Amino acid sequence: MRKGLARVCTVSVSDMAQRRERTASNSRQQYDTVSKALIHQNPKDWLQFSLGIPEAEVIEVLETEQPTVRSNRADSFIRANVRGEEVIVHLEMQTHDSREVPMPYRMAGYAGRGIESFQLPVYSHVIYLHPRAGRTDPGEYVQEIRDYEIRIRYKVIRLYDLEGSPFLEAGVKGLIPFTPLMKPPIDMPSEDWLRRCVEVADSVQQDVVSKADYLTDLAILSGLIFDYPTIRETIMEGIMQESSVIQHFLQQGARESLIEGILENLEVRFNVRDLQTVASTLQRINAVQRLRELRREALQAPSLEAFQQILSLTEDTNDNDSS
Repeated sequence: MRKGLARVCTVSVSDMAQRRERTASNSRQQYDTVSKALIHQNPKDWLQFSLGIPEAEVIEVLETEQPTVRSNRADSFIRANVRGEEVIVHLEMQTHDSREVPMPYRMAGYAGRGIESFQLPVYSHVIYLHPRAGRTDPGEYVQEIRDYEIRIRYKVIRLYDLEGSPFLEAGVKGLIPFTPLMKPPIDMPSEDWLRRCVEVADSVQQDVVSKADYLTDLAILSGLIFDYPTIRETIMEGIMQESSVIQHFLQQGARESLIEGILENLEVRFNVRDLQTVASTLQRINAVQRLRELRREALQAPSLEAFQQILSLTEDTNDNDSS
């Protein structure tokens, strides 16, 4: 990696830390915040990517977030010209599967409220960031009741299903920070792929402060699938040494990924959906190593009850450590 990278990254560390501290109160919110910022900074890239229409043009990015009855908010709306028609393009960034409210219900709500608010056609998309997320999303909400039929379709985009190299080769600025979450070339080790993504991101022409933010966003998003030591060694040694905020974000991202993996293993192995109690207990465990051990237990436990007993013992140990 070029020596200039660490120098660029350390220029505005304090500014970046203050911004991230204000906007990211938990690990999921940080990914949401970074993703929305990159969309709003590069709306044309995201518009053309999501629609698959190179001639689509941005009219304006609509800043207002749309509240729903459950206080969830739609992520990004772009007023656009698509082949001569004015439309609203909705982009919903989703880190993991939506557990509390299934995604088809959420997307139906967003689309309906978008139609009501803007009185224009709405093109809805959900973009899944984590490799395991979105695999069972049907891409539609369907109500089949005679005389009350409803069908709302939306496009499902799983970043891990996409080849990342074309985005790097084309220099798509708005998508480059997301390429570590995409498929690398065949036979390329993941660390080499991460290094390649960073090199291309570093080559994007921007002022020093913007480049520092841009590379920081790539580092945070990479934390969804890469562990902290790999990111520290592969991406930006300089900023990692300077910014405790970035370290905190990446470590929280590792925790969140482990917790999601544990819940997913339990759901698949024991055919259960209501794991709120387990999820709440896992969220109280701060040690990443303990979560790794519990992930192994989730794969090996003979029953859900056996895993819950192990989890209870772990929680007791955690309480003793904190007392």
